[in-house]
Amino acid sequence: MKSFDIKRVILLRIDRGEEVISSIVNACEREGIKAALINGIGLLSRAKLAVFVPEKQAYDSFEVDKPMELASLMGNVSIKDGRPFVHLHVVLGDKEGSVAGHLMEGYIGGTGEIAILELKGELRRDLEKDGLTLLNI
Repeated sequence: MKSFDIKRVILLRIDRGEEVISSIVNACEREGIKAALINGIGLLSRAKLAVFVPEKQAYDSFEVDKPMELASLMGNVSIKDGRPFVHLHVVLGDKEGSVAGHLMEGYIGGTGEIAILELKGELRRDLEKDGLTLLNI
């Protein structure tokens, strides 16, 4: 366990066609963020999600190739290999149902409204265990 204080909150708007993870990484690099919590909402035009399968110690991925509401985006930012690393999970929904998982790639279909809660200090992701790279806390 490790305790952090909130340093500041940055609101990021991601526009149509832009990729979510790279947009957040770019904002973190530009602002010098080394630890953060992420929350967001919006609309994705398409996405690649994954679910970790412990027996395989690997992710199974699948694609969502239609517009879906980004009902929940949450995760964190840490430092991995000297750069900001964004770990995000999403819940996507439309009138036919919902899907959730680890966000591997996602493109904004309308807008993305992202809150980056920067934490004081640095959070590292460099512990390897059972096929995962874990937070070093």
